[in-house]
Amino acid sequence: MRVRDALGPLFSDEDFTAGEFEEMYADLGRPGISPALLVMVTVLQFLHNLSDRDAAVAVADRISWKYALGLELEYTGFDASVLCEFRARLASGDRADALLSLMLERLKAAGLVRSGGRQRTDSTHVLACVRRLNRIECLGEALRAALEEIARTSPGLIVPLLGPGWDERYGRKVETSRLLRRKNASAARLAEQIGADGQSLIAAIDADATAGWMNDLPQVKIMRELWDQHFEATGTGQLRYRDTRELPPSAQRIRSPHEIDARYSTKGTPGADSVEWTGSKGHLTESCDEDLPNLVTDVHTTCATEPDVSATTPIQDKLIDRDLKPGEHLTDSGYPTGANIGASLERGITLIAPVTIQTGRGAHNGTFTPKDFHVDWQAGVTRCPAGATSISMRPKKNGLIRVAFSRAHCRPCPIRAQCTSSAPHLGRSLEIHPEPIHTARMRMQTEQDSPEWRETYRVRAGIEGTVSQAVRGPGLRRSRYRGLAKTHLQNVLIGIAINIRRLGAHYDTTTRSDRRPTRIHALCTQHGIATTA
Repeated sequence: MRVRDALGPLFSDEDFTAGEFEEMYADLGRPGISPALLVMVTVLQFLHNLSDRDAAVAVADRISWKYALGLELEYTGFDASVLCEFRARLASGDRADALLSLMLERLKAAGLVRSGGRQRTDSTHVLACVRRLNRIECLGEALRAALEEIARTSPGLIVPLLGPGWDERYGRKVETSRLLRRKNASAARLAEQIGADGQSLIAAIDADATAGWMNDLPQVKIMRELWDQHFEATGTGQLRYRDTRELPPSAQRIRSPHEIDARYSTKGTPGADSVEWTGSKGHLTESCDEDLPNLVTDVHTTCATEPDVSATTPIQDKLIDRDLKPGEHLTDSGYPTGANIGASLERGITLIAPVTIQTGRGAHNGTFTPKDFHVDWQAGVTRCPAGATSISMRPKKNGLIRVAFSRAHCRPCPIRAQCTSSAPHLGRSLEIHPEPIHTARMRMQTEQDSPEWRETYRVRAGIEGTVSQAVRGPGLRRSRYRGLAKTHLQNVLIGIAINIRRLGAHYDTTTRSDRRPTRIHALCTQHGIATTA
């Protein structure tokens, strides 16, 4: 309510007639419910972490919602299914990002966000809206879903395939804990049996000249792809269950036939602190200027297997498109690379993040790293710690520069053991980035050891609280919907909901009394006892 009093409506129906929203509604037909109203209802739904039905009831019953939405008290609301249909429209194309851009335009006009300031980014894992399946369960569920899809329209194709055990395996959801309960049950035999059953279905479709259309059914296509990933045809016409080492990489493997965008990934050092999940990854970016409220300026959703470095440039591009280019962009060590540092420099953005010059063997055993070599770019030579100059500096196809030293200098060098572990007849070589990126990396490496840099970088930790707020309140940790597009829409709506909550706190003029002191603190104060030792 405070946000509406201070800023007025954040969205209007006219916003949904141009740009990304131009084809969101047809020109003909019965008038629909106001999209501006539905957007705010959806945002409030995520703000309070409500279901569609509870949100629809709140619109009709809660006076605070009607005030925030600008509705008359007599407004009776709408059916809960309207919210599902509206989200399906918003999930198409880039409408989710455009929705956040609309809000940021209003906030920018009100002076609440601006370009040239500080912004910070961090990511977190998002669990898919499906149960976690092992390989056998994934294959069994894929076949069961394909059978159900075909049985709805052409049960005659399924009946000849049915045999003893099919109902037990595919009559309900596939669980290895149930199917392997029998004595002498074998996981390998069960996988081979499911593979043979699926192959018989594929053969029946291929043998029927009138059943070609079934190959276009979504679940049949998913089943075929999974069979290609997990089975290999042998010379005898049988299927061989692939070994785990023969499977495609995690970025390509389907983990559930009910959510083909979900991928398995891990984060952190293997052990107690590592995180493993099946789903996606969400990146939140917020402003962090001291004189303005901290507001979410971008939400980026990627596949779970994509590293954070792949998100740096797209996030900055979207901020620039919104005319919110940061002067300083604070991230953790997962976001900067040589390419990202160079791209940030070209955009006029200072990327502030810990940079590791070398992460291989030399970084752990105390040998020299590229930081210990002096590059004279004008002369085109590099000087090693022992004073020898390079014999060549040649660009490579990957954009790096290979620096080579003569073996005549390296072989008798007294500090060779600290420099290289290559064969005695070889000289030292290293790869560095081109001059602008190399210079920036060396500068960042030097600056991050200074107290001033540490003080600046302390601000980045605030984004951890934003991620925590998104997880604990609106429920960012678990996706409500299936598909990466709908998951991204959910993440964007959560970002907008966080902005609403923070704007409400920003415009709250209520004076709060100080927290009551503890009895120990009161006694120390009363008797003049120092609070610190």
